[in-house]
Amino acid sequence: MALSTNQSISLSGVSTIDGKQVATFSTVVSKGLSYTSVSTQITDQDLYDKSKAEVRKDRNDFQTVADNLSDSLESGSVKSTGQTA
Repeated sequence: MALSTNQSISLSGVSTIDGKQVATFSTVVSKGLSYTSVSTQITDQDLYDKSKAEVRKDRNDFQTVADNLSDSLESGSVKSTGQTA
């Protein structure tokens, strides 16, 4: 019998416009997954409708952070995301 483990990391982010929360993003990154799915929750529909481009940029930036984290898990060198927006 042998122990087998799998490392996964929960990642979340918040998109704000003028100090107001517009959307949240979340994902779980695991070694061995070829694609990381990002969940998006719109928390202020009116502000989202007025700021779609900015929120979508935040979503894309979040996906990049998740992809980088996934890559670091694959290489065995998990790094801090360094994101403090």
